[in-house]
Amino acid sequence: MSAQAHAIPPDAPGRPDVIVLGQGKAGTSLIYRVLERHPEVGTSQPKELHYFTANHDRGAAWYLQHFAEARGKPVVVEVSPSYLRPEAIDRIARDLGTGVRVVFSLRRPIEQAYSRYLQNLCARQEPLGFSPKPGWLWRRLKIVIAALDRLHAQFPPENILPLFFEKDIATETPGFEARLIDFLGLPGPERLPEIADDRVNPGILPRYLFSGDQDLRIWSGADKYILPADTLVFCGQPRNSLVEPAPGAARVAEAMAVQSRWTTEICRDTYAALRERVVLPMAERIGARFGYDLSHWDVPPRRIAYPAAPPPAQFRAAPVPNRAGSP
Repeated sequence: MSAQAHAIPPDAPGRPDVIVLGQGKAGTSLIYRVLERHPEVGTSQPKELHYFTANHDRGAAWYLQHFAEARGKPVVVEVSPSYLRPEAIDRIARDLGTGVRVVFSLRRPIEQAYSRYLQNLCARQEPLGFSPKPGWLWRRLKIVIAALDRLHAQFPPENILPLFFEKDIATETPGFEARLIDFLGLPGPERLPEIADDRVNPGILPRYLFSGDQDLRIWSGADKYILPADTLVFCGQPRNSLVEPAPGAARVAEAMAVQSRWTTEICRDTYAALRERVVLPMAERIGARFGYDLSHWDVPPRRIAYPAAPPPAQFRAAPVPNRAGSP
């Protein structure tokens, strides 16, 4: 397809003027939810178009049709976690111009890779087991550095908003909402939109539960869930993505067949090795090159084990006093 088919005229209806990059599992879903609730912001439907990566060959007309509901809004935004790659940033600069504003989010590398692994595992995109090697994680971060190089080479600094998952997004009182709205040049609402559940798109297990021929009773902390017999449920939030939609019933059943063999933790020794050989050197390199403070990447070695996502709320039963934990 020709470059002309990809060019997006500045006056094209619904043309985005803000792009939110990845990484995946670094808060892009929460950013999207904050933005789509602002009355002066229009967003793509669905959230993740992956146009500048997987769908670029479909052309500008295909891309713009997903912003029909955003036309006429003062600010139009697209959010896709696959865009933190050099080739995607080059396409954004070429197709939308370097006047577009860019938001990106970074997460502590081991936690980001592990959370992404769990998400991919649920979608059958990763083999079983999680035992990352330093070279593998190093190569992943080199892609991030290459993307940031392209970003800073092509866009003026005032058009770039960096966010850091641990410092800005996954905090007791997130402050990124006000920074984000200010970056977009919009008046801050008297009250920022409330996000009822801080777990927007948890990539944790299990995503699927089946009750079999009897009611299934499950405890999650003090909450009890009852799944009626012969009930199959998808526990995670349905995917708002053209590339990774929520799976159908047949795929759910297939995933359940291997659920008992899923790996759900990373040990302290593995974390320590990756921290010393990859994370800390990369934090120093990124900080020196781009001026970002990544001191929050320097944490003691730890074991990571995510709890299972609870069943959907409609299956929650009335709480029983004086009981906690699992039977």
